[in-house]
Amino acid sequence: MDRFRWCSDDVENYGSTNQDSLHEESVVLQKSGVRLYDGPNRSAFDGGLLKLTTHRILWSDPLSLTSSFIALPLAAIISVKVEEGGGSLTVSRTPKLILRLLTVAALQNVLASLPNPPQWIEHWCEGVEGSGSGIDSIAFSATAVVSYSKEDHVKLGFPMAGHHEFLQSLNEVLKVKLWTLSYHSDFKLTTKSFGTGGIGAIQRQQAARAVETDRNIAETFEDLSQLMNNASEMVKLSRLLAKKVRDTKGSDLSANEIAELRSAMLSMGVVEVVSGGDDRGSSSSSPSSLSGTTFYIRLAHQVSSILFPLLKGQCSNHSADRLHTGCIDLATAYCRVNRARGMDLISPEDLLRACRYLDKENLPIRLKGYANGLLVGASCLLVYC
Repeated sequence: MDRFRWCSDDVENYGSTNQDSLHEESVVLQKSGVRLYDGPNRSAFDGGLLKLTTHRILWSDPLSLTSSFIALPLAAIISVKVEEGGGSLTVSRTPKLILRLLTVAALQNVLASLPNPPQWIEHWCEGVEGSGSGIDSIAFSATAVVSYSKEDHVKLGFPMAGHHEFLQSLNEVLKVKLWTLSYHSDFKLTTKSFGTGGIGAIQRQQAARAVETDRNIAETFEDLSQLMNNASEMVKLSRLLAKKVRDTKGSDLSANEIAELRSAMLSMGVVEVVSGGDDRGSSSSSPSSLSGTTFYIRLAHQVSSILFPLLKGQCSNHSADRLHTGCIDLATAYCRVNRARGMDLISPEDLLRACRYLDKENLPIRLKGYANGLLVGASCLLVYC
């Protein structure tokens, strides 16, 4: 909820010229009786009027005596998912839209990179300066609904239905991205010039590059999160197949039968999460056969032995390997580790948990998060120390 800002001037108060009327903010759709959730938690904003504009999502309380409302820039939205309602005759669930959002710092970069920012950005960025400079100096906004939220998503609940219609309109607006177009505005985000040259142009270029980096990282970890969600289903399927074969055979499987089963599952894109040994233990074990700590400590040592030569630049003479000298992202590390393990594949969640033991075991590589405004879970990198 820390991406929402309190506002007092509604979209209808913004005038437009005939020349730039197509680029001004306008209302696309509105729904009543909508409640907001901060991640999975229900907030105090319930039963309000939700407006979708070409630039923002606005929520207001129709019973309030003031004209204040809260607003979320559409530029903050990374992805949208539907959580259908349902339930029993006595208990029903409200259908929801799940909006996965950029971090506050990443959103500030997005808004600062706009060539001609709309008027409401001034209210969104009003805040207290921190110890940094430029965009990063804004520690928090004075108009923020909450000062800080650990959640990376919000939910829009539709007790009175209409969520499919709202989703369709929202996807259309996000596809057009009208806020990225140049239009007339007398408002300037800063007092410095944002022309084609000088310090202003350099700042805008840096902000644009930061926006692209933030989005690439967010998309990468979105794919990784989906892979982690699917991994558990694949593991259940592989174990179910193994159980059915054992029940049919009436005894434990032989080594040849296990290899044949794994090959069949691998050809279907399904693998069983198992762990090969390393210098700390060569047995092929899984979290179910070892204690969680022992399993991940052994896996951490194996990850270190696989990735350390690559991070140190001693793996090969290929230019692709030299690009990873000193640093490698977790998605690439996951592929490298599983490639080295052969058929003893691990899940992305296993890799992430094992990496947290790298520092405790005094291994030559570390799991590090950069303080660039991103959430630690979205900016964790394996770095050569």
